[in-house]
Amino acid sequence: MPARRISIVNQKGGVAKTTTAVNLAVAFASRGKRVLLVDYDPQGNASQFLGVYDQLGRADLYTSASFTLDGRAAFAPFKDVNGHRGLDLVPANDTLADLELELLRDSMGASARLSQAVARVEPPYDFILADCAPTLGMLAINAMVACPDILIPVKLEPASLPGAVRLAGHLQGLREKVNPSIEILGVLATFFKETGTMSREVLGQLAELFGDRLLKTRIHDSASIGKSAGKGAPIYSLAPGQRGAVEYDQLTDELLDLIKNQEIIISTQKGAA
Repeated sequence: MPARRISIVNQKGGVAKTTTAVNLAVAFASRGKRVLLVDYDPQGNASQFLGVYDQLGRADLYTSASFTLDGRAAFAPFKDVNGHRGLDLVPANDTLADLELELLRDSMGASARLSQAVARVEPPYDFILADCAPTLGMLAINAMVACPDILIPVKLEPASLPGAVRLAGHLQGLREKVNPSIEILGVLATFFKETGTMSREVLGQLAELFGDRLLKTRIHDSASIGKSAGKGAPIYSLAPGQRGAVEYDQLTDELLDLIKNQEIIISTQKGAA
């Protein structure tokens, strides 16, 4: 089977996008999957999260910008990054911002550059994840074309809803114009709070907007998740007993079941054709 390619996307910052990308990548790898995480945010948050902060300024660093642009260069990710067996990382630094400008000037196939790069290295990975910048610019478009299963973390506050709706409309346009494979894999509710009614009200509105695309897993508002990010380690491995780690474990199981069911349906349809 080819790798499942997943983009973690939201044009709004502060929704646990990178936290989700990193913990999901680690959780997949812990289950024996081969995983490639492409940091596609010029801020390099996923790279810092995985403990490579002190190497991001190296002049010879192989980054997601060089991965996208130079098909002739030897593929050189961080292997088994930070001790996570089976997880490889293509890091990002501010050279990715320069790449976005170059892509904007490229009128021929600019939206498919990352997709071409990913296709070259797809074997032997089971999952390829792209952590996107909190914008809907050319970098995010490249990521979604390359990794068309879209996972959308949404912070449970009213201000998040308009952006989620706009993103869904943007995906529809990309599906029609660029890559018909682009689909919402799931919408993940984050920063859930037990107290008060706001989280539940926004959750209900998300259910109305996205139906069964809204995942069952909820990621609670958790100080331990923020602390793990500050230490350059995912909560999934730093504090496996904490609720945040348990919830990302549940998310991983839910996505694996969802993907398995999708593949069974596709296989059945092919057999009936």
